[in-house]
Amino acid sequence: MAKLIHMMIRVFDLDRSLDFYRRAFGLEPVHRLDFDDFTLVYLRNAEAEFELELTWNKPRREPYTHGDGYGHIAFVVDDLEATHARASAAFPNVQPIKALRDKEGRELARFFFMQDPDGYKIEVLARGGHYR
Repeated sequence: MAKLIHMMIRVFDLDRSLDFYRRAFGLEPVHRLDFDDFTLVYLRNAEAEFELELTWNKPRREPYTHGDGYGHIAFVVDDLEATHARASAAFPNVQPIKALRDKEGRELARFFFMQDPDGYKIEVLARGGHYR
């Protein structure tokens, strides 16, 4: 059996990204590996063992592009409205809350999207149903 343990994204400004993920989602560094040309920082919070790996390539002089293959990462929260209000006050690029409904009009999910400092899309969902 395989266990999903982390997702890696490349970041242009490590300190800015660390601050964003700490303030937005309570993620804190749990492991750091420093090398001459790059640094790896693994983040998580008390909610899950899954980690977000930030890779900072030190010689990089231009921000990364995402191409058309990247979709998003997702977080689930207990209070979507409060999280949305905090995110909207603290960060740019926070979209309005939306609801996903089935053909009969039943709500399947409530969510909003935002972006981190490197432009990675993040979906924030209300805890419930499939999203626990």
